[in-house]
Amino acid sequence: MTDFSPSEEFADLFFLAIDHGFGSIESAGGPLIPLTLVVGASGEKKLTRFALERLEEGVEQAKASVNGSSDVRMYAIAWDGFVTLEGKKWDAILVEAGESINKSGVLFAQRYAPAKKGIFRKSKCERIGNPALIAHPPSRLWSGNA
Repeated sequence: MTDFSPSEEFADLFFLAIDHGFGSIESAGGPLIPLTLVVGASGEKKLTRFALERLEEGVEQAKASVNGSSDVRMYAIAWDGFVTLEGKKWDAILVEAGESINKSGVLFAQRYAPAKKGIFRKSKCERIGNPALIAHPPSRLWSGNA
């Protein structure tokens, strides 16, 4: 994998998306409604959720909503999915993030154990390990002219 040294602002954005995604499922046990967090040219942040009948459609709409034709400087797309690490399939909050100034983005996975429901109470989901950088997809904002 390539050397990865994000700016503090960019790291704050993708960790905010990971934390917000996990927080959304922590007590409820999931699933996370796919969402985008974008940072505009003047630094304002906007969160949008994509609640559709099928979660996969929400993920696709969230991804399609981020492109280089707007004044967005950075983005993060979060969804609930699965990741296979060390030969084991895990529930995970997945976050793809990118910047307009970089050709490559990042894809992180935060593994978690789903909440177990008891007779009298529900337990919370638990994070497993730290977020793992699993890929460098192309940035959805890269125009090549930055």
